[in-house]
Amino acid sequence: MFDNILSIFKPKAPQKHIKVLVIEDTEIDRRVACAAIERGGYTALKANDGKSGFELAKEQKPQLIILDYNLPDIKGPEVCKLLKAHLDTQQIPVLFLTSLTGPDNVIKCFEQGENYLAKPISVKLLLKQIDFALKNSQPQN
Repeated sequence: MFDNILSIFKPKAPQKHIKVLVIEDTEIDRRVACAAIERGGYTALKANDGKSGFELAKEQKPQLIILDYNLPDIKGPEVCKLLKAHLDTQQIPVLFLTSLTGPDNVIKCFEQGENYLAKPISVKLLLKQIDFALKNSQPQN
Protein backbone atom coordinates (compact mmCIF):
# COMPACT_ATOMS: atom_id res chain seq x y z
CA MET A 1 0.00 0.00 0.00
CA PHE A 2 2.86 2.37 0.82
CA ASP A 3 4.25 1.81 -2.72
CA ASN A 4 0.88 2.75 -4.18
CA ILE A 5 0.89 6.01 -2.27
CA LEU A 6 4.47 6.81 -3.32
CA SER A 7 3.71 6.05 -6.95
CA ILE A 8 1.57 9.18 -7.28
CA PHE A 9 4.67 11.29 -6.59
CA LYS A 10 6.78 9.69 -9.31
CA PRO A 11 6.99 11.64 -12.55
CA LYS A 12 5.20 10.10 -15.49
CA ALA A 13 7.41 8.13 -17.82
CA PRO A 14 7.61 9.96 -21.15
CA GLN A 15 5.15 8.50 -23.62
CA LYS A 16 7.14 9.85 -26.54
CA HIS A 17 10.88 9.70 -27.02
CA ILE A 18 11.08 13.32 -28.03
CA LYS A 19 13.40 15.76 -26.27
CA VAL A 20 12.56 19.45 -25.97
CA LEU A 21 15.27 21.78 -24.71
CA VAL A 22 14.23 24.89 -22.76
CA ILE A 23 16.86 27.65 -22.66
CA GLU A 24 15.41 30.12 -20.17
CA ASP A 25 17.07 32.11 -17.37
CA THR A 26 13.93 32.87 -15.35
CA GLU A 27 13.31 29.95 -13.01
CA ILE A 28 9.51 30.23 -12.95
CA ASP A 29 9.25 30.37 -16.76
CA ARG A 30 11.70 27.46 -17.07
CA ARG A 31 9.67 25.40 -14.59
CA VAL A 32 6.34 26.19 -16.28
CA ALA A 33 7.73 25.33 -19.72
CA CYS A 34 9.31 22.08 -18.50
CA ALA A 35 6.11 21.07 -16.68
CA ALA A 36 4.10 21.69 -19.85
CA ILE A 37 6.56 19.65 -21.91
CA GLU A 38 6.41 16.74 -19.49
CA ARG A 39 2.63 17.01 -19.30
CA GLY A 40 2.61 16.61 -23.07
CA GLY A 41 4.57 13.36 -22.72
CA TYR A 42 7.87 14.76 -23.94
CA THR A 43 11.24 14.77 -22.19
CA ALA A 44 12.26 18.23 -20.95
CA LEU A 45 15.90 19.32 -20.98
CA LYS A 46 16.85 22.66 -19.44
CA ALA A 47 19.56 25.28 -19.52
CA ASN A 48 19.59 28.69 -17.87
CA ASP A 49 21.84 30.59 -20.29
CA GLY A 50 22.73 30.67 -23.96
CA LYS A 51 26.18 29.09 -23.78
CA SER A 52 25.12 26.06 -21.73
CA GLY A 53 21.97 25.74 -23.85
CA PHE A 54 23.99 25.69 -27.07
CA GLU A 55 26.34 23.04 -25.62
CA LEU A 56 23.41 20.93 -24.40
CA ALA A 57 21.75 21.18 -27.81
CA LYS A 58 24.91 19.90 -29.53
CA GLU A 59 25.22 17.07 -27.02
CA GLN A 60 21.56 15.96 -26.75
CA LYS A 61 20.24 16.93 -30.21
CA PRO A 62 16.67 17.67 -29.08
CA GLN A 63 13.81 17.68 -31.57
CA LEU A 64 12.78 21.22 -30.53
CA ILE A 65 14.36 24.13 -28.68
CA ILE A 66 12.37 26.69 -26.70
CA LEU A 67 14.61 29.73 -26.48
CA ASP A 68 14.22 32.81 -24.32
CA TYR A 69 14.82 36.03 -26.24
CA ASN A 70 16.60 37.79 -23.36
CA LEU A 71 19.32 35.68 -21.80
CA PRO A 72 22.03 36.94 -19.44
CA ASP A 73 25.04 35.94 -21.54
CA ILE A 74 24.05 35.65 -25.21
CA LYS A 75 20.74 37.01 -26.50
CA GLY A 76 18.30 34.49 -27.95
CA PRO A 77 18.66 35.61 -31.59
CA GLU A 78 22.46 35.14 -31.34
CA VAL A 79 22.02 31.67 -29.80
CA CYS A 80 19.65 30.85 -32.65
CA LYS A 81 22.29 31.95 -35.20
CA LEU A 82 24.84 29.66 -33.51
CA LEU A 83 22.39 26.77 -33.59
CA LYS A 84 21.57 27.31 -37.26
CA ALA A 85 25.28 27.53 -38.16
CA HIS A 86 26.22 24.26 -36.45
CA LEU A 87 25.84 21.03 -38.43
CA ASP A 88 24.39 19.04 -35.51
CA THR A 89 21.75 21.61 -34.58
CA GLN A 90 20.87 23.49 -37.77
CA GLN A 91 17.71 21.46 -38.49
CA ILE A 92 16.25 21.78 -34.98
CA PRO A 93 13.21 24.09 -34.92
CA VAL A 94 13.35 26.94 -32.43
CA LEU A 95 10.41 28.50 -30.62
CA PHE A 96 11.27 31.89 -29.12
CA LEU A 97 9.79 32.68 -25.74
CA THR A 98 9.62 36.40 -25.04
CA SER A 99 7.93 39.17 -23.14
CA LEU A 100 9.16 41.54 -25.88
CA THR A 101 6.19 41.47 -28.21
CA GLY A 102 6.85 44.71 -30.06
CA PRO A 103 6.92 44.43 -33.84
CA ASP A 104 10.72 44.76 -34.12
CA ASN A 105 11.33 41.88 -31.70
CA VAL A 106 8.73 39.65 -33.32
CA ILE A 107 10.16 40.41 -36.77
CA LYS A 108 13.63 39.34 -35.54
CA CYS A 109 12.18 35.98 -34.55
CA PHE A 110 10.52 35.50 -37.92
CA GLU A 111 13.58 36.75 -39.84
CA GLN A 112 15.42 33.76 -38.44
CA GLY A 113 12.67 31.51 -39.74
CA GLU A 114 11.38 30.72 -36.30
CA ASN A 115 8.16 31.19 -34.37
CA TYR A 116 7.58 32.85 -31.02
CA LEU A 117 5.33 32.62 -28.00
CA ALA A 118 4.63 35.61 -25.77
CA LYS A 119 5.09 35.52 -22.00
CA PRO A 120 3.44 34.92 -19.61
CA ILE A 121 3.38 31.30 -20.72
CA SER A 122 0.04 29.67 -21.45
CA VAL A 123 0.54 25.92 -20.93
CA LYS A 124 -2.23 25.08 -23.39
CA LEU A 125 -0.82 27.35 -26.10
CA LEU A 126 2.75 26.18 -25.46
CA LEU A 127 1.71 22.54 -25.95
CA LYS A 128 -0.08 23.44 -29.20
CA GLN A 129 3.01 25.30 -30.43
CA ILE A 130 5.23 22.34 -29.50
CA ASP A 131 2.96 19.87 -31.29
CA PHE A 132 2.78 22.15 -34.34
CA ALA A 133 6.55 22.70 -34.49
CA LEU A 134 7.31 18.99 -34.14
CA LYS A 135 4.69 18.01 -36.72
CA ASN A 136 6.05 20.52 -39.23
CA SER A 137 9.68 19.49 -38.67
CA GLN A 138 9.02 15.84 -39.56
CA PRO A 139 10.07 14.85 -43.08
CA GLN A 140 7.04 14.43 -45.31
CA ASN A 141 6.63 11.03 -47.01
